[in-house]
Amino acid sequence: MGQSQDRNPQTGQAERDESTGRASRAQAAEHREQIVAAASRLFREQGFEVSLTELTGTVGLTTGGFCRQFDSKDTLADEATGHAFEDLRALLDGFEAPHTGDHDAARTALIDYYLSPGHRDDTAHDCPASGLSADISRRPAHSEARQHVVEGVRELSRWLDPPLGSACSARRSHPRAASLTGKPIKRPTRPSQRSPPWSERSCSRERRTVRPSRSEY
Repeated sequence: MGQSQDRNPQTGQAERDESTGRASRAQAAEHREQIVAAASRLFREQGFEVSLTELTGTVGLTTGGFCRQFDSKDTLADEATGHAFEDLRALLDGFEAPHTGDHDAARTALIDYYLSPGHRDDTAHDCPASGLSADISRRPAHSEARQHVVEGVRELSRWLDPPLGSACSARRSHPRAASLTGKPIKRPTRPSQRSPPWSERSCSRERRTVRPSRSEY
């Protein structure tokens, strides 16, 4: 008595194996998240029709590695679309935070950013409501990607709405969201290119059009 018993070596090995397994699963989950984030940017730049070869090359996977991570390209498209709208929610929260209690100021700041040349030309981080709109219309109605877009656009429209109860809320919400996400604003196809002058004028005109006015409240 008084002497500690030797620990069962099999128990120790099992614990080490379990710890290694948890680390491997965590690493795999982190890697998958990185792939989804990269694909989300690529889809916004080039659309869902980007080839699997280019997709795997961009996210750093072999075709075999891709197949081990995702059942299909559609599965990745669903997850990447969801990720894109998570980015949008984080963006809205980021504009809301400095303007506590003043949603009007937050919306004005978002509109100025959204219609700025910098955001216009950054296709990889484009708003998914506009960056994915052309491709999403060709996805099946029941697809997760399409559902992410439907709900995400609804959330964006509500965020852009005048306050609940405003007499203008019903007629102003969708026109403002449509102005931000649906207007054709020409982007350069290569980093060395400049957008045409009419694109700058279009951004400026839309900023004046969709900014909240005091008459709405």
